[in-house]
Amino acid sequence: MPITPVTFSQSRSYAFHVCGSVNFDAIRRSRTLRSAEQMLSGSRHDHLLHGKRDQTLTVQTDCGTIQVRDHKPLIEANMELIDGYSLDDFVQELNSRVFLWAGTEAGPCKSGRNHINKYLAEGSVFILRTPMPQLLALNGITNMEITFCNSGSARQNLGNKVIRGRSTFMNLAAASRQPGETVEITFKGTAQLPQETEYAKELSGPWLPLAADA
Repeated sequence: MPITPVTFSQSRSYAFHVCGSVNFDAIRRSRTLRSAEQMLSGSRHDHLLHGKRDQTLTVQTDCGTIQVRDHKPLIEANMELIDGYSLDDFVQELNSRVFLWAGTEAGPCKSGRNHINKYLAEGSVFILRTPMPQLLALNGITNMEITFCNSGSARQNLGNKVIRGRSTFMNLAAASRQPGETVEITFKGTAQLPQETEYAKELSGPWLPLAADA
């Protein structure tokens, strides 16, 4: 059976996003997540949207200083590309989206926790937590797609390649698995964050209001 918005929000009641201090202030001011494509397209850093990025970079744009993450975990030898996609096609798909980790009030899914812990080990980060019903109400359920994998990582599992392509991202009506198996929440271009969004420096909290005037 397709996943309904109600059953989805009941199972995945929160969504999480992690960023560095460079991007946090802009996100806090605008309460908006922007894709790499949204931030870099048409700028002098447009070339960073073509092909894999081998390192995380901090660049200056008309919108201010931003940080764009690398694609190191996306190992082509570990991937089986489908839907007629090349690696560059899939990288463009990633660049066009914003991503949040699916979870509950207790925290994000396992892949989300691993991702956050990885960046915590490298330095200070900001973790955003937003309630799913309000996130969907603000951005529209039809604009959301989900994944059942960490789409930006490709590591073989017991020698099996991971499958990646356009169909990695699906709307709720096309999903045939349980809502509790959802790993990522994704929107094309931008995603607005509701007033109820909170942030913390660690998953254990304390959780504080993201709204700068709160």
